[in-house]
This record gives sequence, structure tokens and C-alpha cells, in this order.
Amino acid sequence: MKKYFGTDGIRGIPNENLTKEIVSNVACSVEEILKPTSVAVILDTRNSSVEILDWICEGFSENIEVINYGVLPSGSMPVLLNHFGHNLGIIISASHNPSEYNGIKLIDENGSKLQDEIELAIESNIENISLPNTHTSFKESQEGFKVYFEFLNQLFDFDLTSFDLVVDSANGSAYKIIEKLLDVNDFEFNIIANNPDGKNINLDSGATNIDNLINKLKNGQLGAAFDGDADRLIMVDESGTTCNGDVLILLIAKYLSSTNQLKNDVVVSTVMSNFGFKNSIEKNNFKNIETAVGDKYVAEAMVEHNASIGGEQSGHIIISDKLPVGDGLLTLIYSLKALSFFKTTLVQFREDNIEEYPQKLVNLELNDMPNIQQIKELETIAKLLAEEKELDGRYLIRNSGTEPMLRVLVEARDEDSVAEFSNNLINKIKNFLQT
Repeated sequence: MKKYFGTDGIRGIPNENLTKEIVSNVACSVEEILKPTSVAVILDTRNSSVEILDWICEGFSENIEVINYGVLPSGSMPVLLNHFGHNLGIIISASHNPSEYNGIKLIDENGSKLQDEIELAIESNIENISLPNTHTSFKESQEGFKVYFEFLNQLFDFDLTSFDLVVDSANGSAYKIIEKLLDVNDFEFNIIANNPDGKNINLDSGATNIDNLINKLKNGQLGAAFDGDADRLIMVDESGTTCNGDVLILLIAKYLSSTNQLKNDVVVSTVMSNFGFKNSIEKNNFKNIETAVGDKYVAEAMVEHNASIGGEQSGHIIISDKLPVGDGLLTLIYSLKALSFFKTTLVQFREDNIEEYPQKLVNLELNDMPNIQQIKELETIAKLLAEEKELDGRYLIRNSGTEPMLRVLVEARDEDSVAEFSNNLINKIKNFLQT
């Protein structure tokens, strides 16, 4: 069990449970174990990001070069590492979390998130570490924006005239580059939640707060919402219906298959993916590899099975021929590219290709998270309830890897069954945790 690292780096509230001591010690430990010489840093739009960068620099010795490329989507990091030759990347962001949170994600020289064993080694080295007597300082560069822009811009090789797009940038790291990309490619588009002030990232906006975008859409418009660091994308079809990662993975997988780019016919997803998605994957004769929740586990499975596409229902989608990590902007480009290729709308594609089971996800905020044994006992409670109610569906109970929450997912063939089973299960979970 890791103490500091979750499923997506280290997160917390700066100067509370994410302290200068933790961040600087992690940086110091990273230097000892990974021995980087040149580090690329990108930020999201939170007020605390530069302060955390200072803490990181205090943990690194003066032998390490640190270049701050400023506010950029997290998917840009592999592009920067490859282009500029850095051997470590650090993303300062808490992704979809509220603005009071922040965090750090460590990216290896190949552009991938660190494996669990390396994160455990970094943590175990922290306890007895001594910070350097003389530490490094960072330099600023605007060159990363240009390089990442060119990387994305050369992918616009399809007809754009049929799209009328409304983008929600969540007042996050995509806010500047997405506007320039759409503008230079003559899209018909509008952008909302695109004026970050350091405190409004993800506020009533973005991939985890989709209602604001839905309310802004006119009939026939497509919606696209990023989260704070823009590594995920959720879309809204032309009828105003939310399309999560399952729909987009299937869309892109079919496009890659139709253009002979789907290696081994493999599609990687997580245990959170809808049963209807799994049915659709089978109908298309694709092989589905299922992983634990977390895009790093998706990425590892994609490498193991040499897969071209994989992702999460939450909108983290990896297109491995282009990037080894999820990038919401890249996902948007490929989703539009696929719709253009098939000469269809998103609402029509969904209607023709996937029948999703109703789902309900409940997030229980907890002060004390259940341990492994308690999770097993909760699963036993859920299993007995499923047998009693003859549930035609499934359930999933897990601790969040990014927030102090227990996530309880219920899926069934109809809405009434989902609601009834979910309510019963949540009550039983609450009673168990209170005893």
C-alpha cells in the first residue's frame, strides 16, 4: 500500500495534507532513485501551482535543470520530453479535483506514468532523506506551447465543415491552446469556462460537471468538455445526451479498425466500463482486455498487449500510436476524425452501435477509508443483496485513488432496478461502516 501516491500521482490541499516537506522530500527521493539531469514541468491554472514548483526545486540539487513550460494540458508532456530531450517530466495539477487541491504527477523519459514499484521505492526512501544544501531553481520557456500546438495541428486532415462545436475547457490547462487550434482550422465553435482566475478550475464546469455545457448547447451542436489538466474528454451528442469514454473508445476503435490501424483488434478498458460497451466490443469482433481503474493500468495493459486504443469510462483515452498517455485534445481530434470518416453524427453512431445499461455511481465522502478486509466484507454484503434481489446487472465497490471517497457503482437493465438496488446497497454500506 502506498502512502502518498494514488492512482494518478500525489494530491492534497497545499499547506494542509500536501505540505512543502512532502513535495520537497519526494523530489529529493526522485533525484536519488531516478537520477534525472533535466526536468520538464507543466502546470494547470491553480493559484498554488508555482508555489509547489518552488517546493520541487528545493528538493532537487543544483545539478538538475528544471524548465517550466507553463500552463499546458498534461498530454503535452510526452511531446515535450521527446522534443527537448528531458529525462523526467513533472505535471503540477490535481486534474478534476476542486481548485483548493493540487498535486504532482511524475512522468518517465518515455512519456509514461511511473510504475507502482518505482513509486513505492520513492516513498520508502523519503523517511530518512536529507534535502540538498544548495538546490536548483527553474527557468521559464514558451517553446513547449509551440511544439505541442504543431503536434496537434498536423492531425487536422479531415473535413471540419459539418461540425458546430461548443467546448468547455473547465477554466483549466486547455484554455489557451484549444481556442487557437479551433480558430486556425476554421471550426464553427464557441468556448465556455475559458477564463481561469486561479480559483475557478473545474468550478461548475468541465468533464465532471457536464450540466453547464448541456444547458449551453443548441439543437444539433456537439459538446466537448475537458477536465482541469485536459487528460480526459466527455462529449455531448447533438441531442444533448452525454457520451462518456465508453462511447468514444468504441467510436475511435471502429475508425482505427476501418483504417487498418487497430493492432491485434485489441481494445483495453477498465472494470468501470458499461456492460453494453463490452457487448458492442464483442459484436465488432474486438478483443477486450479489462484492467483495474486508473489510466496508468490501462497504459500498462496496452503495452503488454500491443494495443492501439484503451481508456476509461471517465474519459481518459490513450491512442498509443500518438501518445503513451491520455490527452483530451487528441481524443477530441480523433473523435471528430472518426465521425467525419463515417459521415455520421455522434447521436447516430451511438444509436447504431451501443446500447448502454443504466448506471448509478454514488460517491461516499469518508474520513476513514475502508481497508482491504472491509472492502471484501462490503462485497459480500453486495453479493448477498444481489442474490436476494436477483440483480440483472452488476455492482462495483472501490476506494477512490484520487479523493477520500468510496465509489459504489450499480448497473442493471432498467432504471428502476438500478435505483432500488443502489439505494439498498448504500444503506447497507453506511450501516456497516458506522458499526
